[in-house]
Amino acid sequence: MHSKSDLQRLANIRLEDSVYLLQSNRCSSAYYLAGYAVELALKARIAGLFQPDAIPDLAFVKAIYTHRFDTLISSAGLKSELAAAAQADPQLGAYFAIASNWSEESRYVLWDPFAAASLVEAVTEPTHGVFQWIKARW
Repeated sequence: MHSKSDLQRLANIRLEDSVYLLQSNRCSSAYYLAGYAVELALKARIAGLFQPDAIPDLAFVKAIYTHRFDTLISSAGLKSELAAAAQADPQLGAYFAIASNWSEESRYVLWDPFAAASLVEAVTEPTHGVFQWIKARW
């Protein structure tokens, strides 16, 4: 079991690691960890939705044990908010589109510097980036 604060710390660490690895020209590892930073950030948000002294719905619990961003965004209660935010901020929408291409299967791909830099930028950009948007809601 992981607490919300553990997930937040892990998300930040994975994000920092992805930037470091990109700067070290370890593109595939940078790509992979940038995606995991987003996944962990979404799961930190979801952890905050659990109510004390209540048994959560089984379908909800099963839905969070995934790596799919679209499922995690829905489970986090952010689907409508993200749609509105992406419409108001097209750069955020573009960054989420880039991040949505990530999957846990990314670990089996050799990513080139452009693809890795694109994902790391989409995740880390301080004004319109995916991580900052999720972090503001966790």
